[in-house]
Amino acid sequence: MSSWPPGPPPPPVRPPFPIPPFPHPPGIPGRPQPSVPAPAPPAVPPGWSVRIESGPDWLSERMAAQRLVMLSGELDRESANRAVATLALCDATGDEPVLLRLSGVSAGLDTALMLVDALDLMGTPVHATTLGMLDGAAVAIVAVADQRTAGSHANLRLREPPPPHGFAARELQTHAAHHQRQLRRLQERIAAACAHPVDEVAADMRADRLLDAEQARQYGLLDPTTPAPDPGAR
Repeated sequence: MSSWPPGPPPPPVRPPFPIPPFPHPPGIPGRPQPSVPAPAPPAVPPGWSVRIESGPDWLSERMAAQRLVMLSGELDRESANRAVATLALCDATGDEPVLLRLSGVSAGLDTALMLVDALDLMGTPVHATTLGMLDGAAVAIVAVADQRTAGSHANLRLREPPPPHGFAARELQTHAAHHQRQLRRLQERIAAACAHPVDEVAADMRADRLLDAEQARQYGLLDPTTPAPDPGAR
């Protein structure tokens, strides 16, 4: 039932004020970001080719020009192959001596013997200088060079390379036999270079004998040198 007298009519209902979507800041994970099209590559005229080259290795170029070969750290197969190629290039491009620098070098048995073979094939003399520690099989690299010197703080460590591991039982015996043959070959090369019996060299490697520069000269691994004059002497 309606009341009398009738009241005023209710105010009209207006629609809610539209709220624009709030833009999400960029970089929030899980929210879609506006895609920016990548710039189109520059057009290449027909018949042209695009070639990308890295900058020149100026240090390697300067070293090769000076007939200098530098070996450092643990030598893997790749670095040893590069050294062999550099030695062959120096041998083919001149008769001057090649300067071989060994800075803190260690190498596996097969890697060291590969470099020894490369030095045997050189027609030009190789002057090797040892800096830092020359460890294990890498000792043979300096031992077979034509001229052998070392820094005053250098050390040469006669040590047997570790035997092979990580092979299946059916393969381990074959690799162990190969390791023993290569080890004996390395000991024979060192013994011939030092004028020592091979069994003596083998015993020193088993004993892990460490030699400083002067002891290495007395052992025959380095060339004998005239002692440098005392700067304080008059």
